[in-house]
Amino acid sequence: MMKPISILILLSNLLTWNTSQGQQVYFNNRYDLFNSWEVAWNVIELDSTYLIVGGADNGGNSIGILFVDKQGNQTLERSFNHPAGSDFPGLSGSLIQTTDGGFALGGSINISGVSNVMLWRFDENMDTLWTKIYGDTPNDQIGYQCKQTPDGGFIIIGVTNASGNDDILLIKTDSLGNKEWDTIYGGGGDESGIALDLTIDSGYVLGGFTRSFGAGGADMYVVKVDSLGGQQWDTTFGGIYDDGVGVIKQTVDGGYLIGGAYGQFILSGSFTQRQPYIIKLNNQGIVEWERGYGPARLVASLTSIHEQTDGSFVAAGQAANRAGTPNGNGFEEGIVLKVGSQGDSLWYRVYEYVPCDQSSDFLRDIKPTSDGGFISVGGITAPIACGDTGTQDIWVLKLDSCGCAYVGCDSACQQLVGIDDLQFTNPKLTLKIYPNPAGSMATVSIPYSGEGTKPSFANASVGKNYQLSIYDITGRELKSYAMHNQPDITINTKELGSGLYFLRLTALGGRHDGRMLGSGKLVVE
Repeated sequence: MMKPISILILLSNLLTWNTSQGQQVYFNNRYDLFNSWEVAWNVIELDSTYLIVGGADNGGNSIGILFVDKQGNQTLERSFNHPAGSDFPGLSGSLIQTTDGGFALGGSINISGVSNVMLWRFDENMDTLWTKIYGDTPNDQIGYQCKQTPDGGFIIIGVTNASGNDDILLIKTDSLGNKEWDTIYGGGGDESGIALDLTIDSGYVLGGFTRSFGAGGADMYVVKVDSLGGQQWDTTFGGIYDDGVGVIKQTVDGGYLIGGAYGQFILSGSFTQRQPYIIKLNNQGIVEWERGYGPARLVASLTSIHEQTDGSFVAAGQAANRAGTPNGNGFEEGIVLKVGSQGDSLWYRVYEYVPCDQSSDFLRDIKPTSDGGFISVGGITAPIACGDTGTQDIWVLKLDSCGCAYVGCDSACQQLVGIDDLQFTNPKLTLKIYPNPAGSMATVSIPYSGEGTKPSFANASVGKNYQLSIYDITGRELKSYAMHNQPDITINTKELGSGLYFLRLTALGGRHDGRMLGSGKLVVE
């Protein structure tokens, strides 16, 4: 069951960019820790460094640990290897920071050809406090991700073949790693549990794939369980080709967000073409929206996703590079994308380290950073024929808030960040704009208070006359409309053209003339 893990990495000069959020740092670095293969699966930002953990070959399959400072300079490296077997670090989300400032890692160990789930517990310096192994010899059990539970214990998701087929495995431990219970989920075919999250009702939501249920092939599989692992509901998504979940998160509205891959069609008999895919569910597992991003490729998946404070989502993963377009050749490029709260694509970025059709560059984890940007990690490998080393190394990519790896990659987005923060946002009232993105027309509505007769900001001194102004990303006013005691206005967006625009509502006339009352953003397709 355990397969070799491919690995990749990156390199470039350090750059900085001043924004309203402070100085954003760029670096694009490749790290060869032990002159062998390495891959990064997890990154966590600390006070002055980034902690990066993955797999490495340092005299055997090991847990590789790398610290770099905020400018990308390597400060410390080390590895851990159990003397009895080969260690595997799990997947994205397998490393967590614990409530006491330490860390935990959920993965696996292979001893004499049999895999067992393993939980590592570290202090704040990544020194080992204890390890625990969970197994059922001669059956394989593999751990992919873990979380700390509210009682201080841990929950680990993975896969076991104890039933004769592969099933989702869930293990609950106490704070010292002692197993409290475990349970499996599945049907007559194969299932695998890839990712999980804690839920607000003290339960868990599990994500992976199933071949027992669904439309055919491997389908995305979501299982909701209670605090003791009792199944509450399950659901599948996908078509007749192979699909799968790479990451699942509960959203602030109590729903769930799935990132993964959706099989679109078969190429040349047996090669499924997949598309990076995001599905938003409500708290009962009902689809609210679903979208694919980018073209279908021979290789495509999302493995890490985060909800932003503005309701948007940022995800990272990989897709086959563009050689042989439209289907790609199977060698990955790193991708990071940002979507709005309803799944509309805000930007989609592609990254590669070695400009060669035979190089593989992939991203496994992404985290927001304190400077307003993002850090993403994964791996890179390219053959000597590409002018590269031929080795597989860790790739760490520091991006700005627009997903740019360098200043000026998207001047419109980078300028938009500063304008929005400095002068065009009123946190007290957000205008309702629909549809958004807009085609030829859009309606702008003023939110009303509970009684439904007055705007949310209304008071006697402001009055009932307003002006709606539209600005482009440079801050240039394009249009303005007077609104006299009316709750909404419909505007012709064809006159604006495609792009991003800011809307600002101000008082019109009286002693508060020009006072900003509300704001919003409009996307015109």
